[in-house]
Amino acid sequence: MSEVMSSKTKDKIIHTAIQLFNVFGTGAVSTNKIAKELGMSPGNLYYHFHNKEEIIRAILDAMIADWDKLWLPLPKDWQPGLNDLKAIIRVNLQLQVKYRFFYRELITLMQLDPELKHIHQHIQEQRVEEQKKFFQLFVDAGIIQLQVPSEFDALLTACWIISNYWLSFLETSGVEVDDSQIEQGIQLIMTVLRPYIAVEELAGE
Repeated sequence: MSEVMSSKTKDKIIHTAIQLFNVFGTGAVSTNKIAKELGMSPGNLYYHFHNKEEIIRAILDAMIADWDKLWLPLPKDWQPGLNDLKAIIRVNLQLQVKYRFFYRELITLMQLDPELKHIHQHIQEQRVEEQKKFFQLFVDAGIIQLQVPSEFDALLTACWIISNYWLSFLETSGVEVDDSQIEQGIQLIMTVLRPYIAVEELAGE
């Protein structure tokens, strides 16, 4: 099998696994079920991934690649605005819809796979630092105004929690996730931020 064909097959396996995990959960989806959905033999799937843990790690790699695109370095002359903030929150929530099984089952997945836990914790630390730098741009521009420095970390943590667990909250409440829930998530985060946003910026919303 050529390297290009092998890569395409891996991508198909990953894509199908994401869809099945999102609908049924990782516990209810075996490698045989993934192979059957793809119309391939289990042996062919095992050629690319030896077990389900390897597939989930490959999905995490795909998630990281998607988030890397979101946090590309900004131009030096970039001027932040509230619409930019809403846009990045929206893309973040859209990615979480795409990989929603991962956030729904995160604690269990990390308990079952120490390697996955190590990778995720490292990436989470990196993402927090990226978001701090992004958030600081809005503080420096006077768009977000803090009374005391300690509010910075508290506000960022509150936004992080809503962003990462809003969709899981909806699913556990029996709500089917769609674009309207993404917009609600954006509004929740903006509600947390609104008391700290400059009055002139709010006037332009």
